[in-house]
Amino acid sequence: MERRLARTSIEQLRAGVPSRLAADAMSAGRGRTMADIAEDLRSVQAGRARRSMRIVAANYGDGKSHTLQAVRNLAEAERFLVSTLTVSRESPLDRLDRVYRKLAASTFFPGVDRPGLDPLWQEIRRSGEATERLLRIAQTRLHPKVAAVLEASFDGGRGDTEPLERDLAGYFLALPDLRRAYFDNTGRKLGQVERFKLDGAFDYLRLVAEAAAVAGLSGWVILIDEAEMIGSVGRRARARSYDLLGRLQDGKALPRTYSVVAVAASFQQTLTERLQEAVELPLWLAARGEAELAARIEGPIRQLQGAPNLPPLSESDLAQVFDGIVRLHAEAFGWEPPLSGSALLQRIRVPLRERDIKVRQMVRAAVHFLDLYRVYGEEPELRVHGLAEPLPEVAAAEGEPPDGGAVRRDWDG
Repeated sequence: MERRLARTSIEQLRAGVPSRLAADAMSAGRGRTMADIAEDLRSVQAGRARRSMRIVAANYGDGKSHTLQAVRNLAEAERFLVSTLTVSRESPLDRLDRVYRKLAASTFFPGVDRPGLDPLWQEIRRSGEATERLLRIAQTRLHPKVAAVLEASFDGGRGDTEPLERDLAGYFLALPDLRRAYFDNTGRKLGQVERFKLDGAFDYLRLVAEAAAVAGLSGWVILIDEAEMIGSVGRRARARSYDLLGRLQDGKALPRTYSVVAVAASFQQTLTERLQEAVELPLWLAARGEAELAARIEGPIRQLQGAPNLPPLSESDLAQVFDGIVRLHAEAFGWEPPLSGSALLQRIRVPLRERDIKVRQMVRAAVHFLDLYRVYGEEPELRVHGLAEPLPEVAAAEGEPPDGGAVRRDWDG
């Protein structure tokens, strides 16, 4: 790994941000989960998917996001198109237009570092046969508006293609603007087009799935993080969110598409205990005449409820994680840390003992420890603030070191 990339990874770990470049080192102890996902991807690649979605559950800070990054590395190595989405109030799962826009902006073509769908469209344009094939699919299976945008885009060169490119990126054109762009780029008038509704945005997802196959890729992998944010919206929006999770598993609509969804374990309890979602929400919908939607969402809700948690990391797993951190730090800053990963783990445990901490916090502390060691040339002693109060007996036993003791620096975890 280049020093620049290694340093970027260290900066991400220091900030508590998942790092794709460090994901493999951080996925120790997830071997069984990753092996199962690798087998899923092989079945998707072969066109006989044994499952179209896997849900990864864990407590906050226990490795869900890094697991998603490890899946991304695995999928890109197998020549899958990979898209990522973090659920939030700005990108809720119930808004298909926003979902598509966010996915389009964070899609990675194998071997291309910059995100976006442009590399996919460029790959298809290189082959007249691929272009014609995707156009036929759009014209016969997708909304007429999607087909018109694609046709004008592929037949472009006569006019300004930027409006069409923006539409394919999720900033959908109004019909008058589409008519103008279509005429400018094809020299023909656009005929009657069925009204494009919000739900029609799903056809843009279908277009990307078909395009990945036409481009000769293994398929399309969608990584969704922080799915527990579904719980921050109202009942109808939650229902539409669950419905989208169900639609992402439709192998006929989205061929060779595989999704991995990360959700907080606490949300599973909320679904079952407080919301009683699998029972109450379908009843609420049915009472409002939406029995079909009520039936569709029961499966996705129960999937979220029943997803097994990632296994806790053992001491040997954590030692492997910390070995990876030591190697990465050494590569990033061109030095040789004088301790192993297991030794670093023990040093970090001293100020963190008797506190309810997460793996993410331990990793941040480890990076800070190595930073100080490199700068001062001697082993630091960390004093931790901002996590949880130590037990009284532990606090009483901890005193200032005598003069000449270890270097002490504060770390705000």
